[in-house]
Amino acid sequence: MDTEGKETGPGGIERRVGAGIRLKLFGFLLPLVFLLIVSVTWVVTEETKSALRRDLLQRGVSISRVVAVSAGYSLPLKDTLGLDTLVSETAKSDRDIAFVAIRDASDNVVAVAPDNKKERGKPYRSVPPLNSLGPFGDISADEVERDGRGLIEYTTPISFMGKRVGIVSLGLSMESLADAQRSIRQQIYKAAAGILVAAFFGTLLLSSFITTPVKRLHQGVLSLASSETFQPVPARSSDELGALTRNFNRMAETILAQKTALQKKAIQLEESYVSIVRVLAASQDAGGELDAYTMGHSTRVARMSCALGRRLGMSEEELSNLEQAAIFHDIGKIKTPDDVLLKEEHLSSAEKKKMRNHIADATEILRMAPFLHRYIPVVRAHHEWYNGDGYPDGIKGDEIPLGAQLIALADAYDAMTTDRPYREALSPEEAIEEILQFRGTQFSPELADAFAKMGREMPPMDKTTSRNMAL
Repeated sequence: MDTEGKETGPGGIERRVGAGIRLKLFGFLLPLVFLLIVSVTWVVTEETKSALRRDLLQRGVSISRVVAVSAGYSLPLKDTLGLDTLVSETAKSDRDIAFVAIRDASDNVVAVAPDNKKERGKPYRSVPPLNSLGPFGDISADEVERDGRGLIEYTTPISFMGKRVGIVSLGLSMESLADAQRSIRQQIYKAAAGILVAAFFGTLLLSSFITTPVKRLHQGVLSLASSETFQPVPARSSDELGALTRNFNRMAETILAQKTALQKKAIQLEESYVSIVRVLAASQDAGGELDAYTMGHSTRVARMSCALGRRLGMSEEELSNLEQAAIFHDIGKIKTPDDVLLKEEHLSSAEKKKMRNHIADATEILRMAPFLHRYIPVVRAHHEWYNGDGYPDGIKGDEIPLGAQLIALADAYDAMTTDRPYREALSPEEAIEEILQFRGTQFSPELADAFAKMGREMPPMDKTTSRNMAL
């Protein structure tokens, strides 16, 4: 039975009209669009969930390693105040941290945050893992339920001089992860539902109105799914196809907005890591009973390095990286024994070797977080000499990163103009003359001259002013 009607056009030409072609297009295009939207929604949702989960796992691994390295210095010394400060500052640095506990070799809790006096000095309260997330080197991570909360618990050994002296336990809450996943899922599902509603009506239109928009939507979905630069699909009509296109663009904007939010979270995570390492650097600067040299040394070196870099025309991004590298340049000394750092006489050969190890120790600390890697070349090379007589790699000339050369000049100047246990501070002019004597050997001639010019143009500072620069 023919259910289609007939219509006579100009000249008596007969043409068929009715639901036939529309039903065919409806039956073909709607499932295709439905499958396309569902598949893209599923892929984006799963990728977002995986990205958030990887972010949380990596964050916990990095924080655990940083805490273990710092605790490895304080735990053997039984520095309970330092350990309490370490766990307290770490817990404050990230709102997802549920607890941080440091245990000694006997598995007794030495320090814990948030502070719980009932747990101090007692055996650590372990809970059975619900799901093992696999080892990350020497760190194990498990999903657990503790006090009614779902957590990812990290267990990291604390080592000192190659010997295991304790354990760091870190718990990260999965509540924010679940909330973020739920929010993203709801927004994507709402957008997908809107597209499906528009698609239902859009596929009823004639093929001449469907072919081009569907192709454009297909290309838009492909570019969105493949992370290419997305350009909104033009919506040139006010019918269902236009609504479909606009809803698709809104879904794309939602996905891109979530991507931007993830990028912002990554930046916040990087700032959190940098803040933790800056806390370690500050604690190293305040070490040695607040001796006059270490107090604020890294801060002064950072300020002088950036002042010279600005005179040399470095960009703001380069200056920002230089400042961070200068703050971190002596971070490795946190692992150098105090009897070497604070010795009033000249160091022996063995003690010099221990002191030089702070370069390797700094590199090890900065390698723990991927976005701290950018500072490693500058931090590693700040004791290299222009003529190749420096350490640890013996590079010379332009092989030494510019930032490392600037830090070396500021480091030497600050060391000479600050009272040391074995000598009094030099005057600014005496320190500049000393630097100029080493132009071409320890320092680049051009950079040494530029530093000398800057130093002579700076207003004179008394010891009180110089010390206040650290505050």
